[in-house]
Amino acid sequence: MTVLRDLNKLNTFVRVAERRSFTKAAADLRTTPSVVSNRMRELEDALGFSLMNRSTHGIVLTDAGERLNRHCLEMLERVDTCVKEERTHQSGVVGMLRVQASPYLVNCVLAPAITQFMQQHSGMRIYLSAIEDGSESTEDGFDIVLTSRKPTAPGLVGKDLGEIPYVICGSPSYFRANGRPRLPKELRGHNCLVNPFSRSKGWPFQVDGRQTLVNVKGNQSSNSDRALVRLASGGCGLIRVPCQLVKHELQHSILEPIFEDSTLSMARVGVWYSKARSLPAKTTEFIRFMRGWLPNSEKGTTS
Repeated sequence: MTVLRDLNKLNTFVRVAERRSFTKAAADLRTTPSVVSNRMRELEDALGFSLMNRSTHGIVLTDAGERLNRHCLEMLERVDTCVKEERTHQSGVVGMLRVQASPYLVNCVLAPAITQFMQQHSGMRIYLSAIEDGSESTEDGFDIVLTSRKPTAPGLVGKDLGEIPYVICGSPSYFRANGRPRLPKELRGHNCLVNPFSRSKGWPFQVDGRQTLVNVKGNQSSNSDRALVRLASGGCGLIRVPCQLVKHELQHSILEPIFEDSTLSMARVGVWYSKARSLPAKTTEFIRFMRGWLPNSEKGTTS
């Protein structure tokens, strides 16, 4: 019955039932007694039965009015509970966060970052979807999109998270067998394992205040940076990968870095989210965490 969807009339009825007076209910609702009276007449006409009897002594609910009032109060109590729970949910770093990114960013940035984020926020659950940049997603409803380019979906704003820091490294056994290059240009004489689908066709450096690309080659390549890490760990050659991807290997000297002061990153990443007036705490906290995860994060917002 469509009348039960008219919350304005039902709310007016509950206030009249509480105050037992059109005048007092109108004052509470900041309207006039005649408006309250019209709403009650329309509600009764739509329901097909009387809700109250009017007299000089005030308003007296009928049996049907008493039952409807009781159900309305129960309904409003459930709504109030829902609102309170949702406010707690929105203000706390809890619940499900849906994150979308390219497979590359999932492996090189998000996977290691989320591991640390979840250690700090045990009440969170994260659904991570790997979808190529620019492709049409078969899913929707994501809270966060991480990408190196602006998503095609409308109504999103973004923040630059900064550069993805890279490192060039090799295993101790490789350096023992082949020596350690002293200058970036000497990499041309080394077995460099590359990702043929990398955006950079060479390895970028800052040398004497100038940016330069060193073209490298090797006897093995892969479109998986994780595969390159395993090959390099086994002594097969040198690699250039995101620092976070080899954090464990560097900490345990499985791989050793070179040219730490001159290696450049040509890749940046941004975080995109709904242009809403108020974002849930889980979303804002994840954005804050990611901005601290990568260096050189800018403070700008774009749309």
